[in-house]
Amino acid sequence: MCGIFGVLGESSGKEEEILNLLSHRGPDDRGSWRDNGIFLGHCRLSIIDLEGGKQPWVEEGKVLIYNGEVYNFLEIRKLLEERGENFKSRSDTEVVFKTLKVFGVEGIRMFDGMFAFAFWDGKKLLLARDRFGIKPLYWTKVGKNFAFSSEIKPLLNLPFTKKSPNLEGLKFHITFLWCPYPLTAFEGIYKLPPGNVLIYEDGEVKIFPFFTPSIDEGKVEKEEILEALKESVKKHLISDVEVGIFLSGGIDSSAIAALTEKPLRAFSLIFKEKDIKRDIFFQEYEYAKEVADKFGHKIYPVEVEFREGEFESVVYHLEEPIGDGASISNYLLSRGARGMGLKVALAGTGGDELWGGYPRYRAILLAEKFPILRFLPNLPFSRGRLGRIARDINKFKGALSYPFPIRYLVWMSYYLGFPEVFNYLLKDFPKGDKLNSCMLFDIKYFLPEHNLLYTDKTSMAFGLEIRVPMLSNKLLELSLKTPSKLKVSPSSGKKILKEALRGILPEVIIKRKKAGFGAPVKGWISGVLREKVWEIKSDPLISELLPQHFVEFVLNENLKGKGFTYLTLFELLTISTWRKVFSL
Repeated sequence: MCGIFGVLGESSGKEEEILNLLSHRGPDDRGSWRDNGIFLGHCRLSIIDLEGGKQPWVEEGKVLIYNGEVYNFLEIRKLLEERGENFKSRSDTEVVFKTLKVFGVEGIRMFDGMFAFAFWDGKKLLLARDRFGIKPLYWTKVGKNFAFSSEIKPLLNLPFTKKSPNLEGLKFHITFLWCPYPLTAFEGIYKLPPGNVLIYEDGEVKIFPFFTPSIDEGKVEKEEILEALKESVKKHLISDVEVGIFLSGGIDSSAIAALTEKPLRAFSLIFKEKDIKRDIFFQEYEYAKEVADKFGHKIYPVEVEFREGEFESVVYHLEEPIGDGASISNYLLSRGARGMGLKVALAGTGGDELWGGYPRYRAILLAEKFPILRFLPNLPFSRGRLGRIARDINKFKGALSYPFPIRYLVWMSYYLGFPEVFNYLLKDFPKGDKLNSCMLFDIKYFLPEHNLLYTDKTSMAFGLEIRVPMLSNKLLELSLKTPSKLKVSPSSGKKILKEALRGILPEVIIKRKKAGFGAPVKGWISGVLREKVWEIKSDPLISELLPQHFVEFVLNENLKGKGFTYLTLFELLTISTWRKVFSL
């Protein structure tokens, strides 16, 4: 895994210095290439062919800088050798280069993996991002200057860009905790959408998809899913350095742990009791240990205490104000695992979106079956587990008055004051079967812009590569083909995945209620972050975005220990901290 950065146009002479801002993504090596107003830079985290995969890869006047792993590179290499190509390394970097040289843009469709790369063919620049958006890629254009990067920070330090908040992007963050591509929280800086190509030639930008996911229901057997998952796990273990696993005891990470061919080191978080007791959050370590013991993995508990000063560091690395405590959990877990010498970890990210794991999918079916529930009065509970249940039921009920698919977006939201953000997403909401269309929406937006984004940023902050075996090309194909009724019922999610794993995983794991990868946010707000939270009341950016009475309501409700708007409060705190960290 690596960091890439490039500039076409005006040279400041400081490109090498700016490249240092990506050194955490690639601490093992770095390289750059210049020619006639073009700078291409690369920071490398060495995983495959430690000596032979140095970048930029330059050959025949063409240049590649690449961030990621293409897991089927050996099959593609064999195909290229049959066409007369000769190789001088064992790396997937050379395979990516020669695929683009021989097949051009069409060759990108052959890649099965996670990637973001830039390829200069002597006349034009080609950027591409993998079909899931596992790896981030940003770009900006100002006049005749064009630049791109794995992260936003290098783009903010160019002489032709200016730092200013994008209020439209921030409205999405307040509403959903994430912001859809191509928007970012910074004005004039854009994300390349997943599965898309950007070509920059003669001062013009053209963006188009090389892959567009679509629902194509057919016949799928559970055995096909199991075989595809086994094959994906096997390929994700290809590495010249140790591979470990992030294990929660949930069905996705447990499935990966069950299907590895050899024992791995497994890592699982343990939070301080003082944070847990203030929250409604559950430790998952005991479930993770049960799975590790069953399949011969040695588990390493990562005991953490989140401190106030670390919050700014997390926000700095996230770059966008993603107000989800899971980002902090991933940051702490990654730091702990890297500190124990791990360089690559497998994680279960993506299983919920592909196979229907989120409770909101079941809510779709319940809403269809029991529309009369909208007329029930709101439940009064305000504290503890009963309060959380009341919150979820009241939110479910409140959304029933909206037509589909607005109803689904309301279930995903934490604030309803910006109707324009709903209208923006409705334009691209998938058609067809309601349940599968919602899962496809999440695959296209929620997965890359939330889960995968914070996963990448908070792990690469420590030079740790996270691989996601649930997200292979074949598993996506099977997911889009599987009828929704085989994925979700009113009482259960991931039905066909659980059936595929029955007899492999312990029954207690298969039947376990979904917990999700989270954090004791409510405990932090009333504890370590309590003083910091008050700062949002006078934050000028918050005041520009939201009415003061709403901010005061959220503050008072949470700091008095009542209500369940703590995720909204945490998002506002994240935005306020983000403004300060980036001097906006």
